[in-house]
Amino acid sequence: MQEQSTMAGETAGFPERFGAFLIDGIILFAVNFVVGLILPGQILEFLVSLAIGVGYVVYFWTSSGQTPGKMLVGLKVVNADTGQLIDPGTAVLRYVGYLASSIALGLGFLWIIWDPKKEGWHDKIAKTRVIKTK
Repeated sequence: MQEQSTMAGETAGFPERFGAFLIDGIILFAVNFVVGLILPGQILEFLVSLAIGVGYVVYFWTSSGQTPGKMLVGLKVVNADTGQLIDPGTAVLRYVGYLASSIALGLGFLWIIWDPKKEGWHDKIAKTRVIKTK
């Protein structure tokens, strides 16, 4: 399979992206665990945890293109057409795309493995790419 690239850099594959996802998942799990200890009630805890998760990715994707997990692995989220950072609307759309990618046992994430452009469903929905920075 031919490596895909953008004007901004080489497109990252599934293994690197999965590693970054795991790191971010551990960070968010720890934060949300503390939230669960502090907040009473499942609905309030869920809403605060959701807001933290959305805020986390939207902030990092729009400010540097890199969540802490992506920083550690050497990846960056960019606009697929321009190679520039994404705006908040695109970041929220990409997050909603994560929900779509989770449907059917994560098929939208696994799609990265055999897609010629190494895009998951969330990338296709938001027109984003994940590129290598190292």
